[in-house]
Amino acid sequence: MDLLSLIVAVAFPLVPILSVWSIVRYGPVPSRWRRREHPIGFALFIGAIAFSAGFFGPIVLTPDANQGPLLGIFITGPLGLLAGLVWGIARAVRRGRGAAEGQGEA
Repeated sequence: MDLLSLIVAVAFPLVPILSVWSIVRYGPVPSRWRRREHPIGFALFIGAIAFSAGFFGPIVLTPDANQGPLLGIFITGPLGLLAGLVWGIARAVRRGRGAAEGQGEA
């Protein structure tokens, strides 16, 4: 086994683990210790759901189609990522405006 294949074999399982970690840390899953949420986390969360639906949906519904997973890779994944980013930014702006209004009333 050469060095490159060893690096790929070790790094490949780390990609989903780091993705889930970043979604939990920065995304829509609130933590008792960390109150802030980031739009990037929402983008990763919604993008992952949309990619999974577009990638695995055609595999389940039409197993004979050889280009079915491309739907998730090229269409639903990127569109879900953009939709999650827009949703996260809108949520951050709305929460920031509400916090700023609440501080002025004290």
